[in-house]
Amino acid sequence: MRRVLALILLVSVTCTPQEVSAKPSAQQRKSIAIISIPRIKLISQVYVGVTNDIFDIGVGKWPGTPDPGEKGNLVLGGHRTSGSHPFKKINYLRSGDIVTLISQGKTHLYRVTGNQIVKPTALWITNPTLGATLTLFACHPLGQTTSRYVVRAVLTS
Repeated sequence: MRRVLALILLVSVTCTPQEVSAKPSAQQRKSIAIISIPRIKLISQVYVGVTNDIFDIGVGKWPGTPDPGEKGNLVLGGHRTSGSHPFKKINYLRSGDIVTLISQGKTHLYRVTGNQIVKPTALWITNPTLGATLTLFACHPLGQTTSRYVVRAVLTS
């Protein structure tokens, strides 16, 4: 319950009313990028929003975070077991692995720098960064919601 309240508070501060709605708008359902992670054999569409409706069809971009290739902390989330379960094997990612995001005709490569397990209330994972970084998150352990598995990466090109 605290996680839901914290998420509502954070989203209400960083999003427009349209982004907070329970059902994604047509604009939110438009793919903004393609994510590819060879280590876990992932290719998925990326949409704006971190609701279950978005996670059911692909990877969700935390509203208010930068677009691929921009400075700041681009935050992406996804399901591990339900919906399209793009992040099922997120825990297999290791330092040095490459995450590719293709957006607006440009290819952006991120190199994984580390991973950690945090509480669901650890919203600091969405905090802005000075450089161009990528944060991936999903529920952990597999099939449970008691923690979040977080992977961090930095833009290389």
